[in-house]
Amino acid sequence: MGSRRLKRRLSLAVLLVASSWGAPLWAQSEDDLARARQMYGQGLTQEAAGDWAGALSAFQSVARIKMTPQVRFHIARCKENLGRLNEALGGYRLAEYEAGQAGDKDELLIEIQKAREALEKRVPKLVIERGEGAEAIKIELDGVVLGQSQIGREVNVDPGPHVVAGVLPGGKRFERTVEVTEGKSETLRLDVPEGLTASEPAPNPGAGSKPTETATTSPKPETGGSSALPWVIGGVGVASLAASGVFYLMKNNAEDELDKGCLGRVCPDTLSSTQDKGKTYATLTGVTLGVGVVGVGVATVMLLSSGSSSPPERAPEVSLGIGPKSVTLGGRF
Repeated sequence: MGSRRLKRRLSLAVLLVASSWGAPLWAQSEDDLARARQMYGQGLTQEAAGDWAGALSAFQSVARIKMTPQVRFHIARCKENLGRLNEALGGYRLAEYEAGQAGDKDELLIEIQKAREALEKRVPKLVIERGEGAEAIKIELDGVVLGQSQIGREVNVDPGPHVVAGVLPGGKRFERTVEVTEGKSETLRLDVPEGLTASEPAPNPGAGSKPTETATTSPKPETGGSSALPWVIGGVGVASLAASGVFYLMKNNAEDELDKGCLGRVCPDTLSSTQDKGKTYATLTGVTLGVGVVGVGVATVMLLSSGSSSPPERAPEVSLGIGPKSVTLGGRF
């Protein structure tokens, strides 16, 4: 009896899809039409054999060529049997609407309605309520932010575990895991854990949910006037300004030698090294001047912002060494 009924349904489905595609699908290529019919028949065969994943893939391939209420109905049926109840319910509802719009009042529409009504009783529901301290937080369900209209009301979900997260205005977050059962409705009251910190786990929220993770916070930067860093930067800046002055004088000396030994822009070979030194000193003058100005400026800002006006107990020592073509800075901090 069951076998004859299954064969009857398969035959009816094939006739329905052939008749519904007859006119509209002639706009498709003959190859597309033949492939769609082949894939639809393959999907029906896999569905009858209980290969729901394979049947779903076949029907989705058909849908990419032409979506009909029949195809959408079978896609929803496959998802239902794969445990994706919430998606399947949406598919049934849409297939029912499309079949009604098309004027289908036959066995297909009746079968869609029966499948939809049966599944509505199976789909579990989750109610998330704002608890203590949660008045202004964002609430996420499986990574998706819920709108205010969804808080405190039933939300259709699939059976199994679901992660509910609360995100505080400052960026801290905490999570709860709640298990829902097919055909049941669960309520989760989301309380913000007291004393939520980076080092303390969220307290056990009670029965029906499991804590998974607490918020993370960044360590506060050290403040105060005891840091030697501003004085180090300031010392380097002062040394760079002094070096800039020295290089400026050395550049001028090189230019004086060139003025005495050159005729216009023509200089003898004996002064080529002096020319190179002059260029080097000019470059070093600009570099050390810039470093010095920046260093002194940064140190001043750091000292003013930290409220410190006195050097640390052991002031940093900065030394300056000047060579023929280079300058070195050293010190003890």
